[in-house]
Amino acid sequence: QLTLTRTAVTSFHVNKPTWSALLSSSYSTIDRTQPSAARSLAFANGFALVYRPVHLLTLEPNVNFKHEWEPGAGLKTDTPSAGFAWAYTPRREMQLVGRASFSRSVSEDPVRDSSIVNTTAGLNWKLGKSSFGEQSLSLQVEYKNESRAALADNQHANLTGMIQFKIAGF
Repeated sequence: QLTLTRTAVTSFHVNKPTWSALLSSSYSTIDRTQPSAARSLAFANGFALVYRPVHLLTLEPNVNFKHEWEPGAGLKTDTPSAGFAWAYTPRREMQLVGRASFSRSVSEDPVRDSSIVNTTAGLNWKLGKSSFGEQSLSLQVEYKNESRAALADNQHANLTGMIQFKIAGF
């Protein structure tokens, strides 16, 4: 299935020394070539806040709402979601990060109803400079659980991990 999405976004951003906020809105057209060559329209709104209570800690809550509809089929799907991310930097060369999110899609077509829980934890570590450039190591673990009540095999959980070694500036 080939999908072409066209999106127009407008946003308002405020940035202060200890916090920032983003309010965004988008309108999308989504064209699918298979199976029914259907066109969907989507309208999404979101609010994100970044709060830095101390220089070592960053907290980032967000909420979003997406309304999608297929004019040809007359189907509508609403998807509210919320998330929270944090970053803790105890030392200049080390950062611990985490995020969690939840979304719930409710549709006039029960097959499209779903809920998704996603969590991630990670460690970013600057190892230092070498003759090749700045080196860093990142470790990340992600857990994702998607459930669809209308399907027989209705729950899929996925646990992934990543180790990444970076060399920059060579």
